[in-house]
Amino acid sequence: MYKVIIVDDEMIVRHAVKTIIKWEDSRFEYAGSAASGVSAIELVRRTNADIVITDIKMAEMDGLKLIKNLMAGGFKGEVLVLSNYNDFDLVREALKFGAHDYMLKLTLKTETFMQTLEEIAVKLDGKKGDVKARLVINEQVNGEIERLYDLLEQIEQGVTEHVNLSLFNQEEQRTAAIVDGSCCYTFSFYMQEGDLPTNQTIDFHETLEKLAEGLFPKKLFLFVFHTHSNRYSLIAATPFVPNIVDPEEIAQRMLKLSEMYYGLTINVIYGQVATSFESLTQQMNRNKKAEELRFYAAYKEGYHSNQEVAVDTDEGFRAAETKLKESLRGFGGGAIELWVESAFVLIEIAAKHGIHSKSLKRILAGGIWGLSNVIALQNDTTWNEKCWIEKIEEADSDSSLKLLIKEMSDEILGSIGKGSHTAALREEIRRAMAYLEKHYADRVSISDVAAYVALSEPYLCQLFKAETGSSILTRLNEIRMNKAYEMLLSGKYLVKQVAIEVGIPDPFYFNRLFRKRFGHAPKNIIRVAPR
Repeated sequence: MYKVIIVDDEMIVRHAVKTIIKWEDSRFEYAGSAASGVSAIELVRRTNADIVITDIKMAEMDGLKLIKNLMAGGFKGEVLVLSNYNDFDLVREALKFGAHDYMLKLTLKTETFMQTLEEIAVKLDGKKGDVKARLVINEQVNGEIERLYDLLEQIEQGVTEHVNLSLFNQEEQRTAAIVDGSCCYTFSFYMQEGDLPTNQTIDFHETLEKLAEGLFPKKLFLFVFHTHSNRYSLIAATPFVPNIVDPEEIAQRMLKLSEMYYGLTINVIYGQVATSFESLTQQMNRNKKAEELRFYAAYKEGYHSNQEVAVDTDEGFRAAETKLKESLRGFGGGAIELWVESAFVLIEIAAKHGIHSKSLKRILAGGIWGLSNVIALQNDTTWNEKCWIEKIEEADSDSSLKLLIKEMSDEILGSIGKGSHTAALREEIRRAMAYLEKHYADRVSISDVAAYVALSEPYLCQLFKAETGSSILTRLNEIRMNKAYEMLLSGKYLVKQVAIEVGIPDPFYFNRLFRKRFGHAPKNIIRVAPR
């Protein structure tokens, strides 16, 4: 039985919490209540309480100070915090000080409350050391665990997709056998450096270990590998039980705790539970395959199963590929613009259908060769397509691909396509376009442009549409969105800052224009280090 005390400066809350908990036929015993942190410390000492349920805001010694005092005094139990919706910052502090979890007062229900208490009980079981449920650690086992770490690290770093145990020596086979009959969980974690608070350094390796310690209280072993700059993998094993914890639930919990403890947004890929060394290595390798989908912005948020893996092609992608090839049948700048539009659609469909980035890049590279033929046939101009193909092959995200294609089309159209077309425009229209390029960040009105080029507003609008094929406002927003894309990709600006910088302070309008232009929200632009 675990002794529970309830701490709140309001008697009605103490009574409500006591009523919600099912004391009968449970392993929890009511040990009393207190109206302040000061009296709670005395109550814990007198009753040897195991679980403290406390409000976070109290007049005399609040919940934060209570947690600090308990931990400083060597409290071996667990603390559950009660809070309101606007107490998030205080809750984060409480979790950092050692609280197990928090619950919102307005949403308290018996079922969820008992589930949380049971999680705490399992954690306390682990602290006490249930010999039947835990591996007995001695010198020999410690040595095997260390060798297992080395063995899994080699597999994680590198090379083999399938492990043949028959090729292992006797020592390696004995080490691998530690895994057999347990429940092994595998996770791959990604974090963006830009998400780290600028005023502190966080050791994410240590952070993962701390988070996992609480989620796997009865662990047989727990390993964290730092495989490259922003990627970490976690492998944990627990004794086999019939009703295993769903890995998806653990991944979801890791995201929540990472955000709550450290303010970090991470991306998690989780594997299925493995019960043997061979199945564990299969899940590790499948995690790596699933990571290929992180090429796309849609897969860089939240958590994903390693059952989702990239495919080489499918019907929808093949249809988009056909349209891309057909776009090259046109002539001049129009064909190039149509190809760019078709390429953007192809990238979006590839993201939607989970197409392997190598397949996508191969088709885009082939399209660039096709573009070079169109240019050579239609213009007496040479164009260095090889450098753009190399850039496409080196792109590390779908956002980078789109930006490269935009830059490439601007280069082509600037020199042979739109370049000659622009030269043929009326002087007033060329001056109007130059004005928009220069003043895109200002509050530009049609009357400003008309005054600058010395034409009436109606005539300017009619002439601009006839000569360029688009309205003045459409052209202005294209300039603004292209500039916004470049700024976001640099990783130096927040979305709100970019919106203001390009002359659209309304964030909702900015988001709508950006999504219309590029097919996804500005927050999904991948940050890369400036070159």
